[in-house]
Amino acid sequence: MTRRFPQILLGAALLPWQEDFTLDELRFREHLRAIVREGFEHIYLMGTAGEGYALTDRQFQQVVQVFRAEMQQPRLHPMVGVISLSMGQMVERIAWAHGLGIRHFQISLPSWGALTDSEMMTFFQRVCGAFPDSQFLHYNLPRTKRVVTGREYRRLADAVPNLVATKNSTSDFARVADLMTHAPDLQHVFVENAFAMGCLFGECSLLPSYGLLFPKLAHRHFEAGRAPQIPQLMQLHRQISEVVPKLFGHIPEPHIDGAYDKLFVWLKNPDFPLRLLPPYQGFTASEAGVAREALLKHFSGWE
Repeated sequence: MTRRFPQILLGAALLPWQEDFTLDELRFREHLRAIVREGFEHIYLMGTAGEGYALTDRQFQQVVQVFRAEMQQPRLHPMVGVISLSMGQMVERIAWAHGLGIRHFQISLPSWGALTDSEMMTFFQRVCGAFPDSQFLHYNLPRTKRVVTGREYRRLADAVPNLVATKNSTSDFARVADLMTHAPDLQHVFVENAFAMGCLFGECSLLPSYGLLFPKLAHRHFEAGRAPQIPQLMQLHRQISEVVPKLFGHIPEPHIDGAYDKLFVWLKNPDFPLRLLPPYQGFTASEAGVAREALLKHFSGWE
């Protein structure tokens, strides 16, 4: 079945905050340019890693303005993430970004309470339907209290023509198979621990959380899946599975997603700040230093 959206290697942009928690615009611009230099053409911001749940409307507008200005090259495809408890606020933020020329959006379900079947259909029809010239990727994550299944996506896709893709953070083979089997026309974007599984069922896309630290590895991983070259893909899958336990094994307690992603960026560029918008906390300098030692010990020859 023809996919509604192309197979992509999706890069995530993060937000550097100054000590007073205002956007460090110069560092943000350089961060975006670095992502482009590493060969990423589809770039999104303000998922959970990009702290999209924490921004005020003013911050949202500032970030999107800078993002749009840096994504002017014809080959680049900017995607704006919108997270909120309020569907109305989501529509307002999408409308504002739409006015700047953004046409690709990443949305997640409101999370105050789990949506019923009819509520979920209403959400997608009203949010996506308000912008028929735009394309929407649904960020399918447990924090929203409802993980959408493949059969549910089938019903949604039949009713919402501009729902074109999903993003999934899972390592569950059965869940990957369900998505790929029952909604094959949607482009399913998987993180690195599920991409190889998805490729066994057909075309899917990759969001490499390690991509800003090991961009060449990310491209090799993606190309092996796109070919597909299954033996090479599985070897890369096994290799990549070593990254998280060796870099983060010393961390005593869990952190919000953005803390790990900012550490990936910091390991490549120590000028990038580790801080997160309060009340969430990033890694300490000591914790980051241990991760750097692990990087040099275990992964010095990877790039």
